Amino acid sequence: MIRTALLLAGCAALALTLGCTPKKDETPNAAATPDTASSPAPASSGAAGPATAAAGQGQNAGTPIDGEATVTAPATGVVGSMIEVGWTGPGNTSDYIDLVPRGNTQTSGEITYAYTRDAIPVAKLRLPTNAGEYDVRYILDLGSERKVKATAPVTVSAAEASLTGPPRAEAGEPMTIAWTGPAGTGDYVDIVRAGHSETSGEVTYAYTRDGNPATITAPGKAGAYQIRYLLEGPGGRKVLATAPLEVTQPAATLKAPDSVSKGAKFKVEWTGPKRRGDYVDLVKRGSKETSGELSYFYTDRDSSSELTAPAAAGEYEIRYLLEAPGGRVVLATRPISVR
Repeated sequence: MIRTALLLAGCAALALTLGCTPKKDETPNAAATPDTASSPAPASSGAAGPATAAAGQGQNAGTPIDGEATVTAPATGVVGSMIEVGWTGPGNTSDYIDLVPRGNTQTSGEITYAYTRDAIPVAKLRLPTNAGEYDVRYILDLGSERKVKATAPVTVSAAEASLTGPPRAEAGEPMTIAWTGPAGTGDYVDIVRAGHSETSGEVTYAYTRDGNPATITAPGKAGAYQIRYLLEGPGGRKVLATAPLEVTQPAATLKAPDSVSKGAKFKVEWTGPKRRGDYVDLVKRGSKETSGELSYFYTDRDSSSELTAPAAAGEYEIRYLLEAPGGRVVLATRPISVR
């Protein structure tokens, strides 16, 4: 019988691709394909005010034409928030509105963008995760060349976040963590090992869109950890707040006969944290793997149950296994002989 482990997606499966806008093809003659990630749903807070759509928005599906263009955007916005950019122009099939660091004069290097054909009446752009000075631009694409036809400045300011959670928890224990922050699309609260500096590799996480406080299960391995608030958006994720967390190992005990007959069923009494997915198993003595069990039962029942001895005589081990983010942990063992 194959036991199904409780698995959490890693954010590195967070890996996230959340809110990251792929680079457009820089070959002028290439047919660009709209990127749906370039126009995510508006963030729930911190969004800059809407721009006013101007008259003169073209929709040219034929041969690209040159012409005048304008862009209007909010003067300021908060990192990771959405802004609405009004525009006028020829509206050629491959024309687009982009956002670049202030002073970038190349028709490449955009942090995020939206095609004009998808931006009626306004283009919705998500601001980068790094504060600073940026330009919103209308880029004309004639097929043979691209031109910057209009620009508007945007100052992006930093955002604040906070975390309030328990300073310590037992391994596998459900926790609630109150947070404040931008709550943008893709923002999340995660847990990593203390000293971990990457914005991936989390042990477990919860999206801010799933509620406040966030509900997270503590990692399975004891040690020092860090709770973090991560802002997701163009330009890469950014850690906005951290809080320390100490994870301790819960106790477990096992009581069973010293020896049993081959193929016999025998009773095992146990104590332990009884987390969701915890189980008691039987393996060859000295086995280090948290799989390959010969017999097992889940602890979601009474404090005693039965295991079945293998058909081969030998030395075996009964174990209590904790199921938790970061991998299973053996909390208790007891030797048993099969004769």
